[in-house]
Amino acid sequence: MNYLDQLEKILDQGYRLVSIESYDVSRVIDLFTELSRFTNKAYYCWNAGLGVHRIGASHITIPRTQTAKDLLTHIKNSKHYGIYILTNLKGELEDEYVVQELKRIAVDKEPKVIVLLGEFIDLPAALKPYTLRSKHQMRKAG
Repeated sequence: MNYLDQLEKILDQGYRLVSIESYDVSRVIDLFTELSRFTNKAYYCWNAGLGVHRIGASHITIPRTQTAKDLLTHIKNSKHYGIYILTNLKGELEDEYVVQELKRIAVDKEPKVIVLLGEFIDLPAALKPYTLRSKHQMRKAG
């Protein structure tokens, strides 16, 4: 099974929260970019301070999404399906408001998937029952 098939299988498990730990975050984002080319699903990528953009249109940042709190408000208010890839979270998962919003999105009737992507993700205990966790050992060659 190739990496794209593995990502699709992860996303099709029915979890609204997915954590992916990888030594090569940019490679996983490249795989999501490739996956987005073969589907009609909307994929978004978020970086703290920069905001969120749709994959394939990185030059168009969605306003008022620079902080995790603003992003989660945007996701919660959106009525459309989307896969949101949040990269390199640092202290955001220590913020109780962020944890509670992630939990609300995880149980909401509106179908959305949030992927927490980074080298190491210290997942709060409150989110563990709602999260599919995956670790990848992809390292750069050379």
